[in-house]
Amino acid sequence: MNEFFQTLTNQQILQIVAIIGASIACYTDFKSGMIRNWLTFPMMLVGLVANLALFGISGFLYSLGGMFLGIFVYLPLALVGIVGMGDVKLLGGIASIAGPAFMINTLLYSGVVAVPHALLIQTLNYGKNAIPMLLSSFKSGAWLKKTIDNDNATVRYHFYMGFSLFAGTLLAFRFFIPLGW
Repeated sequence: MNEFFQTLTNQQILQIVAIIGASIACYTDFKSGMIRNWLTFPMMLVGLVANLALFGISGFLYSLGGMFLGIFVYLPLALVGIVGMGDVKLLGGIASIAGPAFMINTLLYSGVVAVPHALLIQTLNYGKNAIPMLLSSFKSGAWLKKTIDNDNATVRYHFYMGFSLFAGTLLAFRFFIPLGW
């Protein structure tokens, strides 16, 4: 185990810090349904300071650019109600710490996780009617309410994007695809 830590690069250490932040966000999302500002804003600050300390002004600018990219990628989805603002700030924090290439990898992998995750939640809540209800919710606009049938008392399971983002960071760390930046 000690050999593992000795072989890590500074960039990999920052990626692990981003994974830790995403794991805390996953926990708070499951616990309260929210990703908290007390986590996301410090993640952004830690990313800026750590990249400045490790890589100088170019690292700071890379971190700053990544942070804004992470925020602006998810912001349109938050404005239409697909994700929450905590998800937006979490992605900005991940990008601030680990950089825009890691954030884009996280975003892509979290999307791969989110689809089966959403289908599983839908199936657990609605059984055999899950897929038809999901499709009809897009036609009616009910998906904006985060639940298809507010009067349905059997809805017990909720979709938390914090889980998908956490899984995305793990996958991005393991299967990182360099983007040439």
